[in-house]
Amino acid sequence: MLDGRDTFVTQETAEALLERWDVVGLRMVLAALASADDGTGDHLDAAILNVCGQSEEDGERLAALCSALTSDADIDVSGEARRILEPLR
Repeated sequence: MLDGRDTFVTQETAEALLERWDVVGLRMVLAALASADDGTGDHLDAAILNVCGQSEEDGERLAALCSALTSDADIDVSGEARRILEPLR
């Protein structure tokens, strides 16, 4: 998913995964976000906002998915889930 030379591909792929509205898709985006450079991370954050930040209901759905990932075995994924979840509470 990470392509430092073409962040359009990164953002579009992340948005497609997020549009699934499931833990697996969000987990893949959070794993990429944890290892992305700052510029690519900005595009991944934008993808999350574009897909999951359009309504209050979207925010609630995102919070539920992030809650499920706060105890993920991968500490980078769980950390990103907590980071996103914090302002949603």
